[in-house]
Amino acid sequence: MRLMLILFFSILLQACQATDKPQMPRPTLPQLNYAAELFDGGVPAPEDFYQLSAAQIKSLNEFVAQEHIASLPRYKQAYAYLKKRLVNFNFQGENYSATESLENNGGNCMALAMLTYAIAKEMDVEFRFQVMHTMPVLLDISDEIAATSDHVRTFLYEASEDESVALFGRSRVQIDYFPDKYDRGGKLINQEEFLAMFYRNLAADAIFIGDLNYAFLLLNKSLKIAPYYEPAINMQAVVLRKLGDEESAEKLYRYGLEIAENKITLLSNYHFLLELDGRAEQADRIKQQLLALEDQSPYTWYLQALDAMSKQDYKSAKVYLNKFLQNTYYYHRAYYDLAKVQVILGEYQLAEESLALAMKYTERTQDRSLYQTKIDRLSNL
Repeated sequence: MRLMLILFFSILLQACQATDKPQMPRPTLPQLNYAAELFDGGVPAPEDFYQLSAAQIKSLNEFVAQEHIASLPRYKQAYAYLKKRLVNFNFQGENYSATESLENNGGNCMALAMLTYAIAKEMDVEFRFQVMHTMPVLLDISDEIAATSDHVRTFLYEASEDESVALFGRSRVQIDYFPDKYDRGGKLINQEEFLAMFYRNLAADAIFIGDLNYAFLLLNKSLKIAPYYEPAINMQAVVLRKLGDEESAEKLYRYGLEIAENKITLLSNYHFLLELDGRAEQADRIKQQLLALEDQSPYTWYLQALDAMSKQDYKSAKVYLNKFLQNTYYYHRAYYDLAKVQVILGEYQLAEESLALAMKYTERTQDRSLYQTKIDRLSNL
């Protein structure tokens, strides 16, 4: 595992600060060498994702016209419709549009969020999306690219005639399709970033089937909608490298590092590009920046650790795992990985302590049995 593309939903924590200093103009996307206009990719427009068919709109209107539904506020009507439709929903890993989700009665997390988006827009219900921090789950590996899954939840808000009433002061319902006890809420995102995420998801699908030209076009669309969306910047740079345009890839990495708050994956992939190009001194400087970085996005650190372990860079892996566990102390698997690294580094006592913590934070009998077996072996060394 050499590169990491955080697919579906990368977590970007934003902090708003008031300042009296004049704001510097933000950098603009660099001009790329790769000629996208040579390819007719048939990239869909944003409305193709959320526009419902006439028959689906009719069905929605008939549902909300029912007496026991019509008396509800609009945001609760939308929630009731979604709740009914999802009773026998097939939660499959497809990036369907809203229309396709209803037709196929299925879709992945992003497709379900798009369906919620479509229903809310059709019913004129105010909504927001929230990115959720989730435990990293490896979905696929292809050509040294790792894909992980995060998810999003949606809030539907009660309407207010008083525009001065902020969203957090209104009643709302929460729709979370894949909740997990380890989830941690991230930032609220706007419609532009949500749509940019959807294009990025489609680009990921294109990458895994080897259609890099189409992935490039989809990511161009993503970045036109949200030019500062770091995951799309990172993914486009990876695509450009694979297409042979390393100069443009480097431009994008530099641009991303100027504007992104979450720099972990950008630094990691930029480091890999420099290594491939034989620029060892520059690559080492980027590596040192990565090792010194403090970031509150713990799951990315875990992926960095797995990547370092795959390259037998155990000292770096130890640093990354400790960064991860500082913010996510309850993830037993990371303690097990840390113990493996510590054994390789000859730190047997520390490895026993890590395995003891792994046992403490797991509820699964088979995990506890595995960890106890490893502790017994270490005790006999």
